[in-house]
Amino acid sequence: MLPAVDAELATLPIGRSGRLEAIPLTNATGTHALLVRESDTPRALFTAEPGEGSRERLILVPLDDDVEVRVDGDALAIWLAQGSVGRSSGRLPIWASAFGYVLVFVFIGLLLLGSLTFFAWLTSR
Repeated sequence: MLPAVDAELATLPIGRSGRLEAIPLTNATGTHALLVRESDTPRALFTAEPGEGSRERLILVPLDDDVEVRVDGDALAIWLAQGSVGRSSGRLPIWASAFGYVLVFVFIGLLLLGSLTFFAWLTSR
């Protein structure tokens, strides 16, 4: 156990298995950081330092060789897409699927009716 990490601090699970956990840290000067660990093994440390103006620069310190640092915008997109297009834990009720199909067919019917009306008006002139 790390001496700077209080065992009573609330942790936040990270990932699918929940084996990784994030722990908030504060040092004697009041600087805050976030330690990511697996069991008692520290994996990464997030901290900040003053940047330009009122912004702070976020610093990621990998603490082992199995930490991947991505510097592109795709990392957030991939993470968001995994939750939105991945398999959900609950199934969709049958009435919701039926209602969706009915709305699609009504929309297609209105498109066909509008097209027929428009072309009938166009050819009658």
